Amino acid sequence: MAERDSFGVALQHARVAEAAQLEAIMNIRDARTLRLESLRDAMQTRLSGNAQAQGLFDLTVQPGAKPKLWIDLISSVVMEPDPRTYRLVQDREKFSETVFETSRETEMVEYLTRYLAHRLVLHDKVSAGAPAVESSPKSNYSLFDMIYVWFTGCLFGVMTLISIAIYLKKLHF
Repeated sequence: MAERDSFGVALQHARVAEAAQLEAIMNIRDARTLRLESLRDAMQTRLSGNAQAQGLFDLTVQPGAKPKLWIDLISSVVMEPDPRTYRLVQDREKFSETVFETSRETEMVEYLTRYLAHRLVLHDKVSAGAPAVESSPKSNYSLFDMIYVWFTGCLFGVMTLISIAIYLKKLHF
């Protein structure tokens, strides 16, 4: 009976420890969310004078296990690797790229202000119809160049076949 009671006590201690750990995790998550909300408020204050910037950038805090402050469709700020470090991340097609990282909110606000200004200029440039970069360059080869390459390729192929025939002793000189 004493063994059963000691196991019950150990089980109770384990449950109390688990509850304390969950509470600590929730406090860290809450701290991350609060820091991101503070950063969002500071950025909204910075953008308050520019209606175009307010319409272009989200500045939405996404709660969860790893809260994020979304800047636009590809950029977000997360609190990583610890709850005190702000990290600006761009999500690329196959990977995420860390753009800037600091533990000071004022530095992140300054960097985000410059970052958003550059993104706004790029958006204006694309909206104005600036020429897009071509995905494949135009061919600048003349007819003579094409015939020369074709003839050289055929000649190389014939010489290769003759060399193989001589090596295999199918052709004798």
